[in-house]
Amino acid sequence: MDERKKKLYKRIGALVLLILFVLLIVNITVFQFYSEISMGIYVLILVYFLFFNKSKKEQNDNDTSEKENTIDE
Repeated sequence: MDERKKKLYKRIGALVLLILFVLLIVNITVFQFYSEISMGIYVLILVYFLFFNKSKKEQNDNDTSEKENTIDE
């Protein structure tokens, strides 16, 4: 699979996840259908996003510092 298709699939996946996340929030605030389970799913998604984003940021910082070191040499 070429690079453009991978990016397209990632964007579609991100859009689907965003829509599902918005629907989950609407369910918690408006409909309150299975509110305890929905709140648990919301918290799990929130915790996962916080930890995943932190590790990805650290990885990007390490990559940037390695690039700076190679440029200086």
